[in-house]
Amino acid sequence: MQCYWRCIKMGESQAIGIRLDNNLLKRVDKMGEEEKLDRSTAIRVLIEEGYASRSRKKAAKDYTAGKITMGKAAEKAVMTLWEFEQYLISTGYKSQYSISDLMEEAKKI
Repeated sequence: MQCYWRCIKMGESQAIGIRLDNNLLKRVDKMGEEEKLDRSTAIRVLIEEGYASRSRKKAAKDYTAGKITMGKAAEKAVMTLWEFEQYLISTGYKSQYSISDLMEEAKKI
């Protein structure tokens, strides 16, 4: 995947307060230790990765339901068309586009 979520230039940031379950906070701290990140950075990374994951899933769901084009889905997922196509394949998506569809389109050219 493109290095979008971590490579975007950080604009102004805003401090917020959130409550986390103690067990979740322990897991966040453990991840931070393993990756040599402070707690705030670890939480930001997890939020960014979680947001990216949800964006991909939502875009794939909308695309497979026929609500949006693949190009629009890739845009919503902040991926290139190639990356989004590979993401769909990795999740088990099978295209409904058949060889006969291809042949019909080829006749029109």
